[in-house]
Amino acid sequence: MFGSLAKVANRALVALMLLASTPSIAAAKGDSIEADVHRLRAFTLELPYIDEGFQMRNYDYGGDAIVNTMERIRLTPDLPSRMGYVWSTATLPGDYWKVDFEFKIGGKGGYLYGDGMGFFVTKERGMPGPVFGNKDYFNGLGVFFDTYPNGKHDFSVPFVMGMLGDGKTPYDGAHDGDANRLGMCEAYFRNLKQNSKASITYLKGSFVNVQLQLQPKDKWINCFTITNVTLPENSYLGFTALTGDISDNHDIIDVRAETLRPEALKNYNYMPNIPMPPMPKAATGSYFGTLFKLLLVAGVCGGLFVAYKKYSAESARRF
Repeated sequence: MFGSLAKVANRALVALMLLASTPSIAAAKGDSIEADVHRLRAFTLELPYIDEGFQMRNYDYGGDAIVNTMERIRLTPDLPSRMGYVWSTATLPGDYWKVDFEFKIGGKGGYLYGDGMGFFVTKERGMPGPVFGNKDYFNGLGVFFDTYPNGKHDFSVPFVMGMLGDGKTPYDGAHDGDANRLGMCEAYFRNLKQNSKASITYLKGSFVNVQLQLQPKDKWINCFTITNVTLPENSYLGFTALTGDISDNHDIIDVRAETLRPEALKNYNYMPNIPMPPMPKAATGSYFGTLFKLLLVAGVCGGLFVAYKKYSAESARRF
């Protein structure tokens, strides 16, 4: 019985700790000032993607990328040795931005497929290369949706990782970016029934935060946060993809970007919705957790003692 009571006490303690920590997360979300959000229309990509003159406004595309005005921008088809890209013609704001995009990656391969897709915010644009379709030695941010393991790891593939390029350091392609990885999460985004979504937020001098929604009804996943980040000024937004001996379709469906008005940004204290740290196990509980359990057990024992005294008194009256 006491073992069951201890379990109940432990669950109650966890609930109280979560309840106590919730306001700080809610307050961080509450800092958002919707009226001051400014949509960056120069970075919008949506159906049908091209204008009346059959031109893609605000973006260039190339390589093996194909624009399907009814469905998607296919960066690469499910064929080997293909590479494609889409790059903005304008540069993102230097202080704060948030880019939301919808994508789909998949193909006929059951066991072997690749290589993956890249999200870039860099000084250079439209320069094809081996880093998921972009040039190596890039200067800026790269977020890679990697579907093929080049080496052995203690995590599963597909995964998403972040790298900051300084223009001098190569991407460690032979080891899937082990030497460059500043943040990552496992995320099985390949061959899902519906499109997946990503949301990437940057605050100058503070952080880059990556969140994912693998399917429309799924909860958003806080993939990773890189802190103390300052990206190069006047950086372009790009989406790229690459296939080698094995392949996949890599599709971009929709892109939207926003920033904050300068006057609002001065007083804006944004905190990414980072997941709660794991709760301590019972064996390593805190002082207050131990005290809570002891008080609960003492209360139960006290109640049993009172009940026993009452029972004894009732028995004495009968005799």
